[in-house]
Amino acid sequence: MEMSKKIIKVTGVVFVLLLFLLFIGVYCPIQKIFGIPCPGCNMTTSLYYLVQGNLKASMFYHAMLIPTMVFGLLIFYCHIKKKRKWQERLLWMWAGCMIVYYMYRMIFIFPDIPMVYDTNSIFGQFFHISL
Repeated sequence: MEMSKKIIKVTGVVFVLLLFLLFIGVYCPIQKIFGIPCPGCNMTTSLYYLVQGNLKASMFYHAMLIPTMVFGLLIFYCHIKKKRKWQERLLWMWAGCMIVYYMYRMIFIFPDIPMVYDTNSIFGQFFHISL
């Protein structure tokens, strides 16, 4: 049983790495394949604007950037202190927040900026989808 879990993890990591290698220069391999933005899309742009001191633009591109950074620090702290239970709880809370925020953006913002549809995606080209 333990060996199969390891194989699944390794296969997943290899798959993700292949996606990134196949789409060098593309900001989001998920958007390049399916045409729709992933839950983390625009987070790098959000970080860019945050570093520049433009909080309004940062929040426009991805409002979960700052909470993600806070959750990351808390999860890392729990890891250092060996509080596995809290580490897992925080990770689930963060994942829940990301899913809710992603659903909000897909319902109320998509396909407008910053949640744009990529008409040149593989799915879009294959099925000739246009929004």
